[in-house]
Amino acid sequence: KNKKAKGVILEKHGLITWGPDAKTSYSRTIEMVSRAERFLAKARVRKKYWSKPVFKSLSVGRKKEWLLRFLPVIRQAVGKNQPVILHVNESPKALEFVNAAAAAHVSQAGPATPDHMLRTKRKPLYVRCPASGPQKLTESGLVKRIESYANEHARYFKRNRRFVKPSPQKMLDPYPKVILIPGVGVITTGKDLKSAEIVSEIYEHSMDVMMHASCVGTYQSLPERLAFEMDYWSMELYKLSLAPPEAEFSRKIGWVTGAARGIGRSIAERLASAGAHVFLSDLKIAEVQSLAQEINARIKAERAFALETDVTQAGSVRRSVETIILKCGGLDFLVSNAGIAHVAPVDQLEQKDWDKSLAVNATGHFLMAREVVRVLKRQKLGGSLVFIASKNVLAPGKDFGAYSAAKAAETQLARILAIENGEWNIRVNTVNPDGVFKDSGLWEKIIPSRAKSYGISPKKLEKYYIHRNLMKTPIFPEDVAESVAFLLSAKSSKTTGCILTVDGGVKEAFPR
Repeated sequence: KNKKAKGVILEKHGLITWGPDAKTSYSRTIEMVSRAERFLAKARVRKKYWSKPVFKSLSVGRKKEWLLRFLPVIRQAVGKNQPVILHVNESPKALEFVNAAAAAHVSQAGPATPDHMLRTKRKPLYVRCPASGPQKLTESGLVKRIESYANEHARYFKRNRRFVKPSPQKMLDPYPKVILIPGVGVITTGKDLKSAEIVSEIYEHSMDVMMHASCVGTYQSLPERLAFEMDYWSMELYKLSLAPPEAEFSRKIGWVTGAARGIGRSIAERLASAGAHVFLSDLKIAEVQSLAQEINARIKAERAFALETDVTQAGSVRRSVETIILKCGGLDFLVSNAGIAHVAPVDQLEQKDWDKSLAVNATGHFLMAREVVRVLKRQKLGGSLVFIASKNVLAPGKDFGAYSAAKAAETQLARILAIENGEWNIRVNTVNPDGVFKDSGLWEKIIPSRAKSYGISPKKLEKYYIHRNLMKTPIFPEDVAESVAFLLSAKSSKTTGCILTVDGGVKEAFPR
C-alpha cells in the first residue's frame, strides 16, 4: 500500500530492497545498510555498553606466556575425538567483546545466522576467569570447563534429537569451535589453519551483530529446538557423509630442520602434499621462505611456513617452537635433519671442526628434541620424532671421524628418547641414508675431499657409492622422504627405537 516504500525489513530474516532496475535495487541496499550503520554507531556512543571492560587485556608479554602455556592444553582437550588446529584472534574487536561483562550472557544466546552456526556451533565456550584475570586460571580448571561444554552439548543432543525427522543417530563432535577468554581473545578450531581462520572471521561478524543489537535492544537468536534442527539438518549431515577422506597427515603439525635443500626439502614437500602443516627451518631463511611459497602454491593451501633456526643455539630453537605453537596451537612431529660434514683424518682434524660437527650433528638434535618433547608431553597427544642419521653410524668411513662420531651420538640419543618417552606414546626412530647427492648442499662442499679419501676422481664419486650397495642403485632425497613419511604415519604406530636404512643395501651397515 505504501507507494514510496524502497524496501522491507523482515524481522529475524533480513533486508529486501527493490527498484525499476537491478542497479537501483542494489544502490538502495547500500543506502539502507549505511543508514543502519550510522544509527548503530550513535546508539553505541550513547549507551557505551561495550566500551567499559570488566577485564583488562594482558600485556603482550604476559599474553604470549599464557598462550604458550595453554594452547597445547586446549588443543589436547578439544581434540579428543579428532585433532584440530588452533587460531588466536587478538584483534581490538575480539578483545572489546570478550573483556565486556555482557559477553558472558550475550554470547550464549546463539548465533547470528544458521550459516554461522554450521561453522561455529550454536554457542561458544565462554571461559569464566577469576576476578584477577586469566593468568590465575589453572590448566586443570580450563580443561574442566571444556569438558563441561562437551557434556552440555551431549545433553542438548539428547533433549532435541526426537524433534528432528529422521532422528540423528550420531552426535557431532561436542567440543567447542569458539573459545572466548577475557583478557586473551578468541581461540577457534578447525581441521586446518584455514578452517580455523574462517571460523574466527565468521565469529567476528557474530560479535558485531551481538554488540550492536545489545545497544538498541536485546539480542536474540533461534530458540534451542529450531537451532538444533539447523545443527542436525539431515541434508547437512548427508553432505558431511559425502566429504572425501582426509589426507594422511591432515590435522598434523610438524617441523623439518635443514629444509632448504636436498633431503630436508624433499621431506617437507612430501609431508605437506599429504596434508601436514609443516614448518621449514634453516639458517638460509630466504631459501625456506621461497620453498614454503612454492609448496603452498602447488598444494593450493597455506600449510608450509618458514622459520630461521640455528639448531646449535637453545634460544633460537626455543623461539622457533614458540612460533609454531602461537601459529597453530601445538606440535605433532619433528624431523631432525640439519647436518654438516667435514673430511679429515683424526690426526689432522682441527678441534674447531670437531666441535662444529658435534654442535650441529649431535647437540643440535638434543636441543631440538628437548624442546619438542616438552611440548608433546604438555599436549598429551603422543607424537613422533624422526632423526636423519647416516650409514656411517654402523659402517664409518675413513677420514670421516667428526661426522661419524657425532652421528653415532645422535643415534644413541634417539634410542634414549625412545626409552624415556614410550609411556607418553611418543615414538622416536632413525633413518640411515647413504650418499644422497641430488640437490645436496652437504655433498657440494666435500666431494673433492671425500673422493681423495677413496683415491678416485671427484667425477667418479657418486658412481662409486652406487656400485658399493647391493642393489647398485642411487639414493635420492625422495627415497628418504618416503621412509620418514612411513615412520611418522599410522602404518608404523607400533614402531619406536628403530633404525631404517635407506642405502640400497650396504651390508656393512646392516643394523645389528
